[in-house]
Amino acid sequence: MSRRSFVAGAASVIGAGALVACGDGSSGSAGGSSIVVASVNNGPFMRLKEYVPEFTEKTGISVEFVMLTENDIRSKIQQDASVGGGQFDVVTLGSTDAGPYLDNGWTQPLQPLLDSMDEDAAAEYDAEDLIAANIAAYSSQEKGLAAMPFYGESTMLMYRTDLFEEAGLKMPEEPTWEDVQEFAAALHGPGAGTVGMAIRGKAGYGENMYLFNTIMNAYGGQIADMNWTPGYESPEMAEALEFYKRLQRETGAAEATSNGFTETLNLMSSGGAAIYYDATVAADVFESDDSAIKGKVGYAMSPSGPGKGATQAVGGWGIAVTAGSKAPEAAFDFITWATSKEYVALVAEKEGWLAVPSGSRTSTYATPEYKSVAVYADLVLKSLENVEFEEPAVEDAPYVGNSLPNIPEWSGLGERLGQLLAEYVSADGDTAALQSAAQRAAQQAFDDGGR
Repeated sequence: MSRRSFVAGAASVIGAGALVACGDGSSGSAGGSSIVVASVNNGPFMRLKEYVPEFTEKTGISVEFVMLTENDIRSKIQQDASVGGGQFDVVTLGSTDAGPYLDNGWTQPLQPLLDSMDEDAAAEYDAEDLIAANIAAYSSQEKGLAAMPFYGESTMLMYRTDLFEEAGLKMPEEPTWEDVQEFAAALHGPGAGTVGMAIRGKAGYGENMYLFNTIMNAYGGQIADMNWTPGYESPEMAEALEFYKRLQRETGAAEATSNGFTETLNLMSSGGAAIYYDATVAADVFESDDSAIKGKVGYAMSPSGPGKGATQAVGGWGIAVTAGSKAPEAAFDFITWATSKEYVALVAEKEGWLAVPSGSRTSTYATPEYKSVAVYADLVLKSLENVEFEEPAVEDAPYVGNSLPNIPEWSGLGERLGQLLAEYVSADGDTAALQSAAQRAAQQAFDDGGR
């Protein structure tokens, strides 16, 4: 994939509504416009809303935010965008949604809009600085760039260096999953208030399945072969499932299947876990001033398995312009400002470098001020730059995307599989029975999707 064109085939124009940006990166006629942004209500986007007056002062464009929890905003966005309602001009999309939204004609292709920037605006925005793995994650295979990455993340291991030192253990920079299980078992002491491993167990395609799929890939499993025959009954899948169940039941919290991202993050940051495997953005929390474990955390790459390495996820949130937008020119001005170096510098100046959107721009990771507070910066960049997004499995696969397959069926299928996986762990279930149920669910989803 070319970083200059991002995705081959994205050169088509968007018709009479094509946007033309000029000069300072803002459009020539968007001033005085107003836009509505539908956004997830997480910390980075709440911060973005706080700094919108800076954008309005610069461009004259007023911005209204509609903010809801992740599940609620996904539903509200889909309801409006799918019928071209035009209630929202800008929407926040996860990597699983971005490509399908563009393929369905619900959002506008962004590569032509970037190409329409004049030389000065393009140089100021510097699209070449965007981390390549995010561009792949927020693109359609057929229609190109679907959303601009606002912040990106991968997955990595985070562990208590003080506990490792006390136990005489040393974490390799590139561990295996078997290494992790051994360390977690050695440090597991729930009676003393510390579990060995904190890893998501709550059901959901964006919860337990987000991390389990990285383990599945590491053990050589895959969702489907090139004929869209599901792969859930393979020996490799059985090995991955049994490993995950063993890790949760023998070294995890008693309430593991109730713990999602927030719960496991809180468990680790409060000092209640020895090892944590999750999104790289969690490191910002662990190194913050109010963290109970600040200065006591080490970082390592996402573990490899008997099948392959480099199975770390790529995720985060992107920002797109809806096809039904009543002010597409102003909407494009906003998403390029929100994903610009200028915005990164603004947040750094106001709140410090740990508050900037991470995982989106290479230049952030070359900034001495950022690296001085984000001791994990080089590891995160290495993780993102080595994601095998387009070749997630050991064998050839008909999909791209590692932990979040870039197919429209995944949101529904992933939810069902997440429920099966959580039940399997909590009940110490039979592996063959789970595999059979997962195989049927996947086959039904692929049949319904016309695969």
